[in-house]
Amino acid sequence: MQVVFSFDTEDYVDPVSNDALKTLAESHTAHGVPACFGLVGEKARFLRNCGRLDVIEAVCRHEVGYHSAHHFMQPDNEYEQVFTPEHMECESWDRALTRLVAEEARGLHDVAEIFGTRPVTWLRTYGDWAPQYLTALERLGIGVYAYGPPFHIVDPQPIWYCNQLVIANPRMSYESNLHRTDLTAEEKLDEQKRVFLSHLESGTERLGIVTHPTRFISDIWWEEPNWWNGIVDAPPREHWVAPPRFGPEKIRELLWIVDEFLCFVSGLAEVEPMTFRQFWDEREPTQSWCSRREVRALAKQCLEANRPCVVKRDSGTFLSPAELFGVLLFALANPDAEDVPVRKLIGPTEEPHVGEIDRGAPMDAFLADCQRAELCLRDSGRVPHRVEMCVGAVGPGSFLLAMAAALSVDPAANAVPVHTIDNLPAPMHENDYETLASRPPCCYIQKRGEFAFPRTIRYGQLQYWTVKPA
Repeated sequence: MQVVFSFDTEDYVDPVSNDALKTLAESHTAHGVPACFGLVGEKARFLRNCGRLDVIEAVCRHEVGYHSAHHFMQPDNEYEQVFTPEHMECESWDRALTRLVAEEARGLHDVAEIFGTRPVTWLRTYGDWAPQYLTALERLGIGVYAYGPPFHIVDPQPIWYCNQLVIANPRMSYESNLHRTDLTAEEKLDEQKRVFLSHLESGTERLGIVTHPTRFISDIWWEEPNWWNGIVDAPPREHWVAPPRFGPEKIRELLWIVDEFLCFVSGLAEVEPMTFRQFWDEREPTQSWCSRREVRALAKQCLEANRPCVVKRDSGTFLSPAELFGVLLFALANPDAEDVPVRKLIGPTEEPHVGEIDRGAPMDAFLADCQRAELCLRDSGRVPHRVEMCVGAVGPGSFLLAMAAALSVDPAANAVPVHTIDNLPAPMHENDYETLASRPPCCYIQKRGEFAFPRTIRYGQLQYWTVKPA
């Protein structure tokens, strides 16, 4: 069984949390069990400002991941102070992305500078599964999305979504028993072992063990005394206070549980500790190209599915529906090009056009439509929500199938069939779209029930154009 230990490392209020972080990192090092520490940008600066080079060096022996710039808050005073998911929901796709990229760029820069390594993994945080957040971090070079979107939370099969490598699996946490008052430290350790062994014995392929270092010093979240209830209008930094913490003996007891558990895990021959970076190193994409022959074979697969779909390449790898759209469009718009590039694209960011159509488009006029659409795609980097054709406006599904048909018909054909086609790709699992609709981003934290996310939910469904097996 593969095991991935990860720590959402975010407390930038209480200096004692730095000591707990160091002990956790040193325990993992001592037992030869790698871990991923997802640093909030402000936490990295907090460590530096506390003069804790010893903690930084201890963490650097493991994977340094990313966990957002500030965790929940975006403090830029040029903007209205709102909860980050609320900002994403209220703004257009591009305006939200512009702010997210600007905000997260500093956090990533500082984590990389302080720890001497550029993170490739994002441990999911307040953006939860909001596709705007995935897309923003992908633009900033983050390659791995840990924990997964709601339609792919426990499936160990790596997939791509919003051009990020999604690593998800069943999870457990020290926190399930850490603060129970009815158990001794030994009983908590035994329960941790029992749950772990139940996964091992039941055939769990990969298990994630997810924890927050701050939970080893207090059973009250570090944000709570400052801005937990309101999210916005946080007090000035000089007024921040740490929550009540456990006494030194209690903290040592809780950290002892981790050390003993790691000793137990490291002694199991059938357990393979992994990091998220290892998955990235195995699957990091490079620029690839398709021959004209392969393009025609991919078009045939799309025609057989009769809707936007994942297609399989000669190499055994896959193209997402968005990548397929870009490949077919380039091939038709650039008929003299011998090789066709595979481009990273996102799905539509506006509601796709819906309309009945069942016509033949003259081939010459259709190719001119493709050339115009290609120029628009180069500017936007996304699948269009609407394409103006010589026979009228169509959605991306209809245009994709028309392109596939144009590449499959006799070269002397005079017309390309254009039909009404579903604008959403075929799902990997039967209820994926319903699952996305059922769980708003950040439903597990603040603003629960106070704010709806219909736009973000729809974006999540539209970005299914980017899904493919990894």
